[in-house]
Amino acid sequence: MLNKNVFTFLAIFLVLPLSFFSSANANKPLRRHLLSHESESYAVIFDAGSTGSRVHVFRFNENLELLPIGKNIEFYLATNPGLSSYADDPKAAANSLEPLLEGAEGAVPKELQSETPLELGATAGLRMLKGDAAEKILQAVRDLVKNESTFHTKDQWISILDGTQEGSYMWVAINYLLGNLGKNYRSTTATIDLGGGSVQMAYAISKEQFANAPQNIDGEPYVQEKHLMSTDYNLYVHSYLNYGQLAGRAEIFKASRNYSNPCALEGYDGYYSYGGVDYKVKAPPSGTSLKKCRALTRKALKIRAPCNYKNCTFNGVWNGGGGAGTKTVHASSFFYDIGAQD
Repeated sequence: MLNKNVFTFLAIFLVLPLSFFSSANANKPLRRHLLSHESESYAVIFDAGSTGSRVHVFRFNENLELLPIGKNIEFYLATNPGLSSYADDPKAAANSLEPLLEGAEGAVPKELQSETPLELGATAGLRMLKGDAAEKILQAVRDLVKNESTFHTKDQWISILDGTQEGSYMWVAINYLLGNLGKNYRSTTATIDLGGGSVQMAYAISKEQFANAPQNIDGEPYVQEKHLMSTDYNLYVHSYLNYGQLAGRAEIFKASRNYSNPCALEGYDGYYSYGGVDYKVKAPPSGTSLKKCRALTRKALKIRAPCNYKNCTFNGVWNGGGGAGTKTVHASSFFYDIGAQD
């Protein structure tokens, strides 16, 4: 597993175009923008996740290689809860980013701020909001950035990433950091990115698998064609909305239908809140049961849902067919946080 400090670098790839990796010609517009200062340039990236918001500030040399900020590879600051927690108050959502914005301003030299791009990518938390709540929050954030900072931004740079973007960008970032891009797909690494609201799986597959790849139930392709570092890749990507760490827990409580829950620790009697809903959680009189908890989890995952393909993961989702692109897997985000907890 990559060191946690390296994961902070990945946020930049959530919003920079994938064409950054494609060819020298594709790089030119981005390079001209970032290299407006002769010796160094900066980028400010906001990662608006389900559980919290984070800002990453990166510093580059003229070759777009990372330079340290102080003693670290980046400037990083986080706050919680996430923007989706302010569904009924867009202004409060935007104001929750003020400490992060101030931190970014302190990390970028004042004379370079007007030339420094600022982007925000929101993920599953905002994707799951109903009606126009998410757009109202994004507009409030756009207004905050325009009115209270001098960073260079555009409305379209403050947006919601769809699940396939989230998954594919993580795959690109990890394989870039590992030096795999430009190599045969067999030398690449599969990625699993566990967030609060969703979990993404991505890996490269063979041309034969791509030729026979189905579309998902919404008519969208499971496989994306990418041209990175002068190499073509067929990238299987799927995002499981509602199966991130926090949302997945809610799905398990939904499956128990407010009855006693065998996954709860013995003696527990309380509530779990997620997405504006309170779930009653009570341990059964007989205590926690791993076997019954496993059965309940399988029910929440819809393991027995019809599978229209040769191989499925859960809830009828095609698994991509496996292969050489899955021989090495890097799991990130909440996997690290949970493992690092005392």
